[in-house]
Amino acid sequence: MNNFFKTHKKECMIGGIVFLIILFLILIWLFIVPLFSNNKYGDRLDGVEKHKISSDTVKDIESSLKEVDKVTDVIYHNEGRILNFIITVSSDMNAEDAKKLGDTILDKISDGDKEYYDIQILIDTEDENDNYPIAGYKHKTEDNFTYGKGVESSE
Repeated sequence: MNNFFKTHKKECMIGGIVFLIILFLILIWLFIVPLFSNNKYGDRLDGVEKHKISSDTVKDIESSLKEVDKVTDVIYHNEGRILNFIITVSSDMNAEDAKKLGDTILDKISDGDKEYYDIQILIDTEDENDNYPIAGYKHKTEDNFTYGKGVESSE
């Protein structure tokens, strides 16, 4: 065996280098290439097909919110498992009444979808007002929105 390595030293080195290169390429293929897939969410969106928010539901939510006298605009955006609503209200709307707009959203979404999605709302005014913006968040395991404290400006 020792004689074999001495006589075929060059071939053994080439074979070892080829083996290491192949091993290195396999490791890259197994661990690095999957990181470049098109899905930025990985497996976090499993089951999203069962919980699609239809455009009819979104239109129903938007029309229900716009029926409130002091609501001027509603913008909806879905980002993965988070439903985002930006609601613009008139500056004379009471902050407590504005927070009740979250209940209007929850009334229009099915229970199964409420347990699948997190829901964020941002309530703001076109004019500057000390009570706004108001940010609300409902985790999929919670029943109601949690609202953040008022934002103070730093000067």
